[in-house]
Amino acid sequence: MTAPVITGLTDPHLYSHGDPHATWARLRRECPVSWHDEPDHEPFWAVTTYDEGLEVLSDWKRFTSTRGTFLRPNLSDPYPGAGVMMTLSDPPRHDVIRKAAAALFTPKAAARFRARATEVSRALLSGVVDAGPHDFVNDVVAPYPLQVIAGLLGVEGEDVERIAGYAEAAVGNIVDLDGTAAQRAHLEVLAYYADAIEERRARPTNDVVSAFVLAQADGLDITDDEIILTCDNLAVASGETTRQVLSGGLLALLANPVQMAALRSGAVSLKPAIEELVRWTTPVNHLMRTAVADTSLGGVEIKEGQAVSVWLPSLNRDEKVFDRPMELQLDRSPNRHVSFGGGRHFCIGAPLARVMIRVFLEEMMRSVARIEQVGEVRRTPSYVTNSLDCLPLAFYSK
Repeated sequence: MTAPVITGLTDPHLYSHGDPHATWARLRRECPVSWHDEPDHEPFWAVTTYDEGLEVLSDWKRFTSTRGTFLRPNLSDPYPGAGVMMTLSDPPRHDVIRKAAAALFTPKAAARFRARATEVSRALLSGVVDAGPHDFVNDVVAPYPLQVIAGLLGVEGEDVERIAGYAEAAVGNIVDLDGTAAQRAHLEVLAYYADAIEERRARPTNDVVSAFVLAQADGLDITDDEIILTCDNLAVASGETTRQVLSGGLLALLANPVQMAALRSGAVSLKPAIEELVRWTTPVNHLMRTAVADTSLGGVEIKEGQAVSVWLPSLNRDEKVFDRPMELQLDRSPNRHVSFGGGRHFCIGAPLARVMIRVFLEEMMRSVARIEQVGEVRRTPSYVTNSLDCLPLAFYSK
């Protein structure tokens, strides 16, 4: 079967001013596995249905992560860190790297951050309640995650603000994939962790750097480069899911006052509500894999070496899996969303993200009685991340 050629998924305007959900819905109906040959971009496959998308994310023997996990204009160029860092490796190498730090990211370990998350969220909210308009994205939720888990990531004291700045700049590559500012920021984070490795060898603590260094000392086959690159990835990506779910989720709740009232009254519990907000926002637009050999997917023939992108927001709106997927239903059950990915690369930080989202929502409902949108929402012009650039709000205590 030959798939039709479709254009437009890499157009930043689609995500900042367009309706990507309408595009994905059409693809689900007409060609769930479609070939895209777009201007200024090497061609790729796009998968927009749940079963086929999860098949790609789960079958690492057919679809590898070692050649990059996000689309970029020059897919044939070597990808920095490919086959070395955790997100850019396949089993068994991926499992070796992941195992070294896994104990720090279990639900039990994540629960230990509740007190710190409460302290940070209260401080951030107190700065904006009854204080006039603010940008909820940048003034409140952007600094929140790293302030909570900086110690876990091996960042302490006066370094927190500095690394937070580098991490924010490094995230700039979601808009400008070849941006020099983002690359320089990554280099600063890499240099920071190169120094941290030596410090933890002398004085290990309870953080990811120490976990990797101690595993290395115990004979685990992991290099310093792998440790540095994986820590860079964790530091840069750690706050993105929490930031995007809280900002996009709050915008969705403001547009659905009945659902907001149900959450405030306790008619809907936070556990399913969080999962629905994570499904609704789907912080990552796509994940990429590369075909290891000629194969077929959904009746379409895919050639060895071709890029295969899985569009997570589309999977989370698949009508064959989710009842009324275009409606926000905080009590949705079951809710088999794929916002944290799938297969062996399921997001290691998902338990931490859930804790931070829950605590922030609890504190916001406790301290904020009324919320008003006071300006225009700006969306990020990126086909990588599904996020807001600006959300002007005013919080009131009564």
